Amino acid sequence: MKSPFVLLTSHAVAWFETPLRSRGICLSLLVVWLLTANLGMLMADESSEESFDFFEARIRPVLIEHCYECHAADSEELGGSLRLDVKQGWVHGGDSGPAIVPGDPDASELMAAIRYESSEMPPSGKLPPDVVRDFETWIRRGAPDPRTDEDGQVWQTPGKESLDWERAREFWAFQSPKATPAPTTHQSGSWIDAFLDDLLLAEDVRPTSMATPSVRLRRLAFDLTGLPPDRETLRRFQQDPSDRHWRHMVDQYLTSPAFAEHWARHWMDVARYADSNGSDFNATYHNAWRYRDYLVRSFAEDVPIDQMIREQIAGDLMDAGSDADRYDKLVATTFMMIGTKMLSERDKAKLRMDVVDEQIDTVGRAFLGMTLGCARCHDHKFDPITTEDYYALAGIFRSTQTLHGESQQYVSTWKKTPLPISSAHAKQLADYEKARDRLDRELKELEDELKALAAKDKMKGIVIDDVDAIQKGHWVESTYTPRFVGKGYVHDANDNKGEATIEFRAVLPDTGRYELRVHYNSNGNRASRVPVTVRLGETVTELVLKQNVKPQQGTYSVLKEFDCEADTQTSVLLSNEGTDGYVIADAVQWVRVDEENHGDDEASNNAKSELMQSALRERRDAVKKERDRLISNAPAPRPMAMALADLPSDEQEDCPIHVRGEVRNLGPVVARGIPRVFSESTTAFEPLNGSGRLELARWLTDPDHPLTARVSVNRIWMHLMGDGLVSTVDNFGERGRRPTHPELLDALTLEFVRNGWRQKQLIRQIVCSDAYSRATTSDDDPRMARDPENQLRWRGSRRRIPAESIRDAMLVSAGVLDSTGRENLMDGYATLVSQNNANSKAVTAFGLDDPKRTLYLPLIRSEVPPLLANLDVADPDLLVGKRPTTNVPAQALTLIGSPEVRQWAMLTTQRMLAETETVKQRVNWVCDVLLNRPSQSTDLAILQEWLASDAAKTLPTEADRYREWIAAIFASTEFRFLD
Repeated sequence: MKSPFVLLTSHAVAWFETPLRSRGICLSLLVVWLLTANLGMLMADESSEESFDFFEARIRPVLIEHCYECHAADSEELGGSLRLDVKQGWVHGGDSGPAIVPGDPDASELMAAIRYESSEMPPSGKLPPDVVRDFETWIRRGAPDPRTDEDGQVWQTPGKESLDWERAREFWAFQSPKATPAPTTHQSGSWIDAFLDDLLLAEDVRPTSMATPSVRLRRLAFDLTGLPPDRETLRRFQQDPSDRHWRHMVDQYLTSPAFAEHWARHWMDVARYADSNGSDFNATYHNAWRYRDYLVRSFAEDVPIDQMIREQIAGDLMDAGSDADRYDKLVATTFMMIGTKMLSERDKAKLRMDVVDEQIDTVGRAFLGMTLGCARCHDHKFDPITTEDYYALAGIFRSTQTLHGESQQYVSTWKKTPLPISSAHAKQLADYEKARDRLDRELKELEDELKALAAKDKMKGIVIDDVDAIQKGHWVESTYTPRFVGKGYVHDANDNKGEATIEFRAVLPDTGRYELRVHYNSNGNRASRVPVTVRLGETVTELVLKQNVKPQQGTYSVLKEFDCEADTQTSVLLSNEGTDGYVIADAVQWVRVDEENHGDDEASNNAKSELMQSALRERRDAVKKERDRLISNAPAPRPMAMALADLPSDEQEDCPIHVRGEVRNLGPVVARGIPRVFSESTTAFEPLNGSGRLELARWLTDPDHPLTARVSVNRIWMHLMGDGLVSTVDNFGERGRRPTHPELLDALTLEFVRNGWRQKQLIRQIVCSDAYSRATTSDDDPRMARDPENQLRWRGSRRRIPAESIRDAMLVSAGVLDSTGRENLMDGYATLVSQNNANSKAVTAFGLDDPKRTLYLPLIRSEVPPLLANLDVADPDLLVGKRPTTNVPAQALTLIGSPEVRQWAMLTTQRMLAETETVKQRVNWVCDVLLNRPSQSTDLAILQEWLASDAAKTLPTEADRYREWIAAIFASTEFRFLD
């Protein structure tokens, strides 16, 4: 018999997966359950191509570097009979059995070994903690490993000689798109519908009818802007859902600033955007926001996608028509630099190749839909990409400067590039720097003069510094108060009175009259009577020094004059016996006095010296104030970008093959170029100017390229329709899925290129098709059994709203969304964004309660807010073409338990109460604003049942009761999903 907890859990899961309008459960049970249950996050499906990205980026390189020497097929001796170069190796295991238990790192022998809990692997030394954590994460996710073929057998790479290049080029993705006329004229007027319905007719599957106007408009608003439709817009469309009105709404959303922000966020997923480096040294990306804003501007202006691709790979090498154009082209190349890097890697040759590898992998999957990074160590296991192809591309990025200098010893940093500014701004900066340099020089000269005068005065006669004195008891070294002799002074900490003495000894070489000077710095907390004992040979004199009084001359006061014989042994002892404040001991000075002209001349010289020092100090203070005023009114600093540049021509070079990916195991040099499968003649660029990045960018965006436009079109389709025509949006290779509608994909691609690679026109064509507006259907529809994945596009796909849009929609409901952007969002952070360094001054500048749109909040690697992480926000460490989508109870728990969500729920409640009077009006208001649909009888029944419940009656105010209801709706499936 199931326990009550299990029954409650299963009941609650079913509740969350049921649309709100169909739920009959009393809302009070939901609230109680949400506040008391503690359910773990369900594991997402790990069988998709996207699940292998983490393995390729974080796990395979470590296995190659540290494990293959002893645990691979070509090892001289197979250690422990365990192979780690194929999945079957760790599945079957070695002498100790299976090496990994998917989902359970603690039960995995491999984890015990790399933690040094059993055998110690690798024997050369423990792996860094972040690498160990990566293995834990990989195993916890189910240890996805792509290194097998469909039958579970190891895929053996054919040698280059045996690879049939002509046959390889026959693969569908390497064929140029082919024009196919639309099969019929569709009643909607959309040739997209004609292609889709032709296949539906052939499969004898009838499409669903159009969704309701409310569902359609909510879908369109979120898809195009990432925000819900406002109440008035929704009301007008409900009254007039005509095609004309629909097209008007499409154009209105396409031209809104929110469209550019929402679609920039899609691109940022692919760009692995973040505002910090992450990894071992979580350095702050102070200028990454410029790239974010570049994307927003580009989508607002409908910049052609091919132009954006060229700019992001080689913008620094392209001609510019203006300073603004040059600014954008430089900032665009941040795309190639923004990935995470192991900045503290001391092997700089390895770090350089690791950065190159990340750039090759990014270009391959972002624009070609191919996993090129697999060929770093060996020919690609599945696609016709050889190791030579990889190093042909590596030469391009090795000839490019990404890293430059160090932020601290051994820690590399990225290249920072000044951006163009106006001539007026340049003049302001030049004038400012000239004035600041002048004041800095004058300050230094004044300080030097003051030091020289003080030194001249101090160094007369015989000087005994505190470092040369004999200390007894407790004395504290200090430099806190300026103007002292030597490198500092000591004090008694105003403690242990009667226990501390300091003795200054000297020998006076000549017969004569000497002046005794005692140096100290004064303050109100200094001792008013410091005992001073002076010994001249056998003669003892007791004196008192008032240290709470300013020294008579500079840093000293004259205690007394003494007549001395030659070679007199002297001792000056300061004590804290009976003192009433801090006792300062800086230095003692004996100066011989000329008996004939000592009086007036010495006083006159001292007065002149003090006057000169006083005048210099006044001038110094005035210059400091002038400098402070100058700095406080400084012009804006010259903007900087994370931007690429070619290395100097004498450092640009083709790259040798790195055997097994090892940086010091070099093979033949490979000419820079493109993979051979795309070129029948040669892999080299001829002629080659500079690094080759500009040639690479032009090749990628050639209208006849078989992949780049297809990949872009497929991603746009996926964002609007829920899944790509090629569902593996980042993999068009052998391991990827085949297109469900190849003729339609080619037709869309050719039309896209003919229209100048303009994204808005393609979006308009898709959302104006009937296919986009079709209703979803329930699980018991018989058509679900025939096509559960909706590959035929016979229905609308129920889709989760992106994490950012869920948060933004709550801000809209609360009436607090600030739609303005934000620049310099990382100004509150030092070199590091986290306190893992003693020099870091980092503080979290913004939280989720900030009213800005989520796009404009900092995205810090390793510190993604749990609210967003649980809603499947893109992992900034990885290139994410298609986000994973999960619908699990932990998401609702996170939402309803979040203090920010409860705050927004209360603000929404206050809006609702201010604009409504009756319960029915409030139901209508919430359905309009939160769910963007008309209310139904079940909505009213649920609210009434909640308000009448004992749980609701225990809450102190009406606002609290409604707040719980609205918070539950925020956590509901219906709020988070598009029908």
